[in-house]
Amino acid sequence: MLEEITDTSLETQRKWLRFLLERVGHNNLPQLLNYYKSIGWISDSAADRMLDISYTEKRFKGTSWTLSAEDQRISRLFIEKLKGREIDDSLLDVPLRGKAKPDIQRNIRMNMAEHIHPVEKKKMEINIHRREVTINNLEKELEEKYSEIEYLHEKIHKLENALIESRKESMRNKIYMDIMDQNVKLKKAVRQKHREINDCVNPESDRLF
Repeated sequence: MLEEITDTSLETQRKWLRFLLERVGHNNLPQLLNYYKSIGWISDSAADRMLDISYTEKRFKGTSWTLSAEDQRISRLFIEKLKGREIDDSLLDVPLRGKAKPDIQRNIRMNMAEHIHPVEKKKMEINIHRREVTINNLEKELEEKYSEIEYLHEKIHKLENALIESRKESMRNKIYMDIMDQNVKLKKAVRQKHREINDCVNPESDRLF
């Protein structure tokens, strides 16, 4: 169990925290940490420390607190490294982000004095509306980019599998051709041996082969 997180491992803490936030978001992080506590991976103190420093990280919003089996494996490696175990940093490098999305705050707070001019107030409301429209458009574009990345990731995975199958087929064909070549050589050797035997037995007769 990870009993305590110290400042000496701050870089690894933040790397693990960003890894989790990009997958479950700030909104689901407490539930995930509670799960880790329930299965004995981390202590209450370690969970509280992670929650405290999460407020200093870029905000993400996720749809679930659960992780895939591969993400859980990597998360476990982070915990082992924080416990002091020697873990190669290359094992903790994750090329793709999770499915949680940046949590864009749309509440623009403005304290307007009661004496503000109606025209100025209208202008401010128009500016706020424009900003909200811009944010909505950015969120839509971001969602489309996430979908595109997910599609490309699946396509790459399929191409990798196709390449593996292609290499297997190529290897099978090579083995088959090698076997055929050896069979041809074997048949030639057998014929040659038959000729030699026939020449020894019947030196003056016509050859059978």
